[in-house]
Amino acid sequence: MTTTTNWNWPSRVLATAGLALVPWIFALAWVAGEHPVAWIGLDVMEATGLIGTGLLLARCDPRRVAVAPATAVLLTVDAWFDVLTADPGTVLTAILMATCLELPLAVLCTAVARDALRALPRQVRNQLPGRRAGAGRR
Repeated sequence: MTTTTNWNWPSRVLATAGLALVPWIFALAWVAGEHPVAWIGLDVMEATGLIGTGLLLARCDPRRVAVAPATAVLLTVDAWFDVLTADPGTVLTAILMATCLELPLAVLCTAVARDALRALPRQVRNQLPGRRAGAGRR
């Protein structure tokens, strides 16, 4: 079985961001303050989600419809807690990271999920929970 891989810019951005988190995770293991296992675990899940979404997008795999929104939620939650738990001297850094990295990546993951959902065959979309028969016809 041959799998075609099309590394377009969104798939490259997502996979690269996930790979870039790996050194950060190791650095965080040395300097994490309170709840290091929680922060490291969240970043590991984010890295896995970003790499997975990028790879699934590059392969046009329909499973990205599930992985991409989960990753968007993880990134949004991380941004939220980074800002809320930042020390007074690091609040600006947390806000900048949230607005320049985490939230834009979450928006990109949401767009990937939306496009993946639209790419599903109509029959599959109509079988999704919460869909009425014939809903969404255009």
